[in-house]
Amino acid sequence: MRIRNDGSGFSGSGGGGSRSDSFRKGRKPGQKVHGKLVKWISDDRAWVLIDGHHLLAQLQSRPQVGARLTFIIQQLRPDIVLKEVFEATGVGPGALNMAGDFETARTLFENALRPNAAHVANAPAEARMDAFFSMLTSDSSLRATYLDAVNCSETINSQFGGDSAGKILYQPWLAPTARRQLTRVRHKMSSQQPTGLVEVSVECETNSLGLVRTELLFKAPSAGYRVKIQRPSLAADLKKVLLALSFGLPCIDVECLGVAKLPQGEHGGILAEFMFTR
Repeated sequence: MRIRNDGSGFSGSGGGGSRSDSFRKGRKPGQKVHGKLVKWISDDRAWVLIDGHHLLAQLQSRPQVGARLTFIIQQLRPDIVLKEVFEATGVGPGALNMAGDFETARTLFENALRPNAAHVANAPAEARMDAFFSMLTSDSSLRATYLDAVNCSETINSQFGGDSAGKILYQPWLAPTARRQLTRVRHKMSSQQPTGLVEVSVECETNSLGLVRTELLFKAPSAGYRVKIQRPSLAADLKKVLLALSFGLPCIDVECLGVAKLPQGEHGGILAEFMFTR
């Protein structure tokens, strides 16, 4: 984030140089400062409030309005240059804590679900969600554990979600006998307007395939998907099954685009990409 006094770059609201001079007082390069996103004005520029100073910032991330942000002061003169960093903001839990809370809540729920996971998995694909929530309705303890994981995911969305980043969803009924399920949904935008193209990544972990990620691109009336697996020895067999699979979705043509090895850089999973890769 760069702050200029000439109005052509990024500047403090009103007052020009006086605002910048006020911000410089008592500060030095290398210092960490915290702020809040006030208002987006373009795809990558927004007003942020830092210690009472309204500044126009260029951001690499796409947090929601009200999100807490952290910056490192890189220089104060001649221009103020702040670097956005993705870590604890000093208000509420930091990113690592949020990720850890979700991972813990998800694992606790998976452990509680495991004795009844086959009941959901054996239901027809179109009936799994109903079977899952019916089971939660009859088990208050299991329901509370699931809601804890969902609440943790919503906390992450409130900090890291947005138009370009999308959001994450915890949908364990999609792979009830697997581990580490997570979904990411993004609507492709052009000039801040939706294009109708939706990107969906669904992830889980199994004993035989390791981490499995299905990446789907959808724009009515068609969809195409590619599967990436951590252990590719069964890729050929999996591709045969997928090519023969009929989804039975009305008015939607679904095409399998192939099965490939999950790249090493994606082994950290959707959660790490969503929170720490910008």
